[in-house]
Amino acid sequence: MRQWKSATLIHVKLPLLFLAFLLAGCSGAPRVSLELAPAPAAAERSYAGFWEAALALDYERAEFYAGSVNERAYARALRQVAEGELPAAQDSLSDLTLDSQVAPRARALLAAVSKESETLPEKAFTSRVDRSFVETLLQARRNERWTYTAPSRSIFDRSGASPTPMIPVRVQGIGAMLGLDTGAGLTVIGSELAAVANARRLGARTVARDAHGDAVQVELALVDLDLGNIRVDHHPVLILDSARLRFKHDEVEVSGFEGMLGWNTLSRLRTTIDNANRLVTFEKPAPTPRAPGGGLVWIGEPYVRARAANGLPMLLFLDTGASHSSISANVARAAGLGEGERMPTQVMGAGSSRKVDLTVHRNVPLYVAGVRVAFGEMQSIEPRSTGYAVRDGVLGADALVRGRVVIDPAGREFSITP
Repeated sequence: MRQWKSATLIHVKLPLLFLAFLLAGCSGAPRVSLELAPAPAAAERSYAGFWEAALALDYERAEFYAGSVNERAYARALRQVAEGELPAAQDSLSDLTLDSQVAPRARALLAAVSKESETLPEKAFTSRVDRSFVETLLQARRNERWTYTAPSRSIFDRSGASPTPMIPVRVQGIGAMLGLDTGAGLTVIGSELAAVANARRLGARTVARDAHGDAVQVELALVDLDLGNIRVDHHPVLILDSARLRFKHDEVEVSGFEGMLGWNTLSRLRTTIDNANRLVTFEKPAPTPRAPGGGLVWIGEPYVRARAANGLPMLLFLDTGASHSSISANVARAAGLGEGERMPTQVMGAGSSRKVDLTVHRNVPLYVAGVRVAFGEMQSIEPRSTGYAVRDGVLGADALVRGRVVIDPAGREFSITP
């Protein structure tokens, strides 16, 4: 079957502002099935050395491979970030910027961690422009105010070409439908919505890159955001040209968003997606301490632990704005998926499209959150790097279209119930 795939991948120069919403598809809904099943016994994953393990965010194996004091310190810093010990991790990573071998990775992770931190480490950025942008962002975060009156329940929409849920919200009192996108570092609103809602622009701008490498300007702003019974005053958002939130195939618009609810919104919520009733519930997380070893881990961005059918452990970037899950080509080989099938695909960004060949594997099971998720199709892609990580793959919206899904960053919970 010939696929078409519309995509926008926006990557701001600052790693903490990674915005990804990928719309990929073929005819019909994603072919995914669920069943309760224990994961196979974990296989030992082999790496070529310390940095391969560290870039896979496997801090336990990285510490095993470490050949120097600073490599061990970097592995421990990864663990500290994963366990929510951000001040300690920032101190460790700042010290490591003095080591030329470790400094590029340490600085990249420092920049990513600053999104969740209360302070901006001096050594996180070498660019004055980048530092100024993040300083403005952190000041905006300090001034925001959350009000949790009661849980908020809304009917979500999946009527477009993407399986990403679209959620009704109010931006500055204006009704809008925003996609639910854990892969976006910050909530994004289109320029048209920003104008109608009179978003308070802060004058801080930076440059992003879209799916085809073209430069994209984004601007930081503040809005009052209402999610039913939950309100966020003075919430930082990015303003993006609305044209880049619309996707066309053969000149026909097949999907579009007014904006995307990103991680700076979703990380403060317990989100439940009830697919049977097309209902999403947002609520305040329970005041419980973070539990180590949970299914959801944040290391500069959210990741979910998974295993292949042969027991290969992997850490998948949780991106509910990506309509197709995928794994990197090297992980696909290690998982025993074989060669797969090369398939021509139309990749579309705003105003342009390109044909590429993707490798597609049929009937691939992954064990995630206590269930066996069977994908009719799984894409295999070249590994993508964030500067401090080379991703094993992406768990996208197609994995979340069945059953009841819970995403609770504060409790480190990610669960799927058939």
